[in-house]
Amino acid sequence: MSATVATAARRTRRAVRSRVSHSRRPVSRDAGSLRGTLSKYDPRRTSLSSVAAERARTLARSEDLVANDWAAASVVDSITVNTIGSGLRPQSHVNAQRLGISPEDARKLGEDMEWAWQLWNRQAHVSGKLHFDDLVFLGMRSLLRCGELVHIPVMLPSAGRDFALCIQDIHPARLCTPSDRRLDTSLHDGVEISPYGQPLAYWIASPRSTSLSRSYRSLASSEFQRLPAATGHRPGVFHCFRAEEEEQVRGVSRLAPGMKLFRHLNDSLDYELMAQIVSASFPVFISVKDPNSVVGAFAQEEDEAPGKHYQYLEPGQVLYGNKNEEPTVLQSNRPGSNFTPFAEMIMRAMAASVGMPYEVLAKDYSKTNYSSARAALLEAWRVFMLYRTWIVRHYCQPIWRMVQEEAWLRGMYQLPKGAPDFYEAIHAYTNASWIGPARGYVDPVKEITATREALDLKLCTHSEVIAERGQDLDEVWDQIEREQQRLRKMESGTEERDDNSNE
Repeated sequence: MSATVATAARRTRRAVRSRVSHSRRPVSRDAGSLRGTLSKYDPRRTSLSSVAAERARTLARSEDLVANDWAAASVVDSITVNTIGSGLRPQSHVNAQRLGISPEDARKLGEDMEWAWQLWNRQAHVSGKLHFDDLVFLGMRSLLRCGELVHIPVMLPSAGRDFALCIQDIHPARLCTPSDRRLDTSLHDGVEISPYGQPLAYWIASPRSTSLSRSYRSLASSEFQRLPAATGHRPGVFHCFRAEEEEQVRGVSRLAPGMKLFRHLNDSLDYELMAQIVSASFPVFISVKDPNSVVGAFAQEEDEAPGKHYQYLEPGQVLYGNKNEEPTVLQSNRPGSNFTPFAEMIMRAMAASVGMPYEVLAKDYSKTNYSSARAALLEAWRVFMLYRTWIVRHYCQPIWRMVQEEAWLRGMYQLPKGAPDFYEAIHAYTNASWIGPARGYVDPVKEITATREALDLKLCTHSEVIAERGQDLDEVWDQIEREQQRLRKMESGTEERDDNSNE
């Protein structure tokens, strides 16, 4: 028995040695090593205590760039104008099949919903001065500049309003953790979350003093408002940002990856411009060697104090030097011959950092033909549609649902007979698509011909084509029908006889 046990033990040791000797030994990767040119490349992880401070500093720098840097302002303006433009228009698509109603009833209900939206659109802002289109425009700029938008739905019943619902825009810097709650593990940079990462409430700084000398992050919780993330089925706060990392709680400015490029290029342009100003305003310098000469006497009258030094230059200025001074003529050799291609290369890198083609950022189409210009605009259009779809999904559509809910409760429209209750099928009632600004054409003839062929081959619909032009299908076709009816009357002379009978 003992011999059998010993034999089994030897076999086990041999099997273990065999597995060890044949175990896989992977090749060492340069990306994870500390050798060669990557020996100093050891990125640091941001600690949880410094995340909020770093994000707040990034926000302040981004706002400064948008306010003072032409390239950053160009990025924000280009994306906002092409994504939102003058506004996003909802087109109601009541799901007749799921509601068990006729298409005619669904269309009539959709028209009533769109009319209720138009009434609310003009009084959407809490101040009554901004339309909903303006709020979406501000929200998109806040998303690009600050990385997120923070809007609060408020029920504000007052005389002269058709709806109680209105929206209050909040600067994202006001969303932060109070100074006396920083040890609260459920608070992450002003957002109170559940153990599963679900937002429960938002802490909005509301300082009592109108002249705030301290930062919002230094205020105590007594100077904050705690707003629940939702009240029943209705959102309590719209905190929208594009999540690009796992477990992300707050948004980051779109300018953050290329912030150094934006800042340093702007400084370089300022320095080159200043060099040109100094060179263009270079004055006449007269060296005084003999103080007893006529020129020397004149110089002494102008300035009795010896050893005068000039700090500022003005165009056409005549400067008299001191005794034994020799002028050195400044050479105007700035900018260098490689400055233009270097600046263009930096701007291409800046454009790539924000996901935009160089032509859109610099507004420079001088080096493009039809094919390259169309390729650049198509690439840009994909980014615009990405942002438009995102803001519709997370901001516009929930507000459309809230507006239609209040409109139905106020009796602004009636549901068709036999249709289910509004709350029972709220998503089928409030289904809608959103139309934004038109894409535009590089070569209208070529692109319209391509669109016509796509329609003939059933590769797209008339609704999609008209929506790309920033218009509504029903409105366009109704207008075409009215114009055709009038043309038929004019051709038959009916309209002229009607005018004579009216006289």
